[in-house]
Amino acid sequence: MSKPILYYTDGRGRAEKIRWMLAACGIDYNESFISNKVDFQRQQAEGLYLFKEIPMLEIDGMRIVQTVSILRYLARKGNFMGETEKEQVLVDMYSVGMVEMTIPGLYFPFKPNDQKPQIWLGIKKELKNKFLNAFENILQTTNNGHLVGNKQTMADVLLFESIIYFMDIEKEIINEYPKLQAFMASMKEIPWVQKFLQPGSKRKDFADEKYVAMVTDIFFS
Repeated sequence: MSKPILYYTDGRGRAEKIRWMLAACGIDYNESFISNKVDFQRQQAEGLYLFKEIPMLEIDGMRIVQTVSILRYLARKGNFMGETEKEQVLVDMYSVGMVEMTIPGLYFPFKPNDQKPQIWLGIKKELKNKFLNAFENILQTTNNGHLVGNKQTMADVLLFESIIYFMDIEKEIINEYPKLQAFMASMKEIPWVQKFLQPGSKRKDFADEKYVAMVTDIFFS
């Protein structure tokens, strides 16, 4: 049976959460990188991508698009969706919130350098008031190191990935959140997480100027 294939650019973007869930599930996969506008438009014209969008995950005989749909499929496949109906609703709700939480951060590297300090202040204010405060309170309530239930779920995986992303912008972003700090430390002790954080994994680096220029040319020019 052929390996799954993740179609995206060679960078984090909307696919990084998918990479983390594939790692959590222990799924080995290949990546097909879109590196220029001509090839992407050709693939669109050939009908490779439903809705003409990426990321797309080719797995189990299916071509799945839409980030959240891919994440849900992997969570169900790897038993990261919670045990009870209530847990599954919470995992889904928190995970969608994390996707929303990350979007301003994904656009941040594409902003003009002279505007980034002011833009980051606005992103950070909403990040803390709307999301980090909420997840700190949830961890305070569960008090077992997990957002939902008593074992790792997709919500834990995506929260870890999201915080890592924002820490690459401001290392001290969770310094005032003791439960989130403890959560991050606990996650880093998990073997598959340790492995995925090591150089040589399919985890991608924070967007640099070269990546920003490539993505801008493919999708926004």
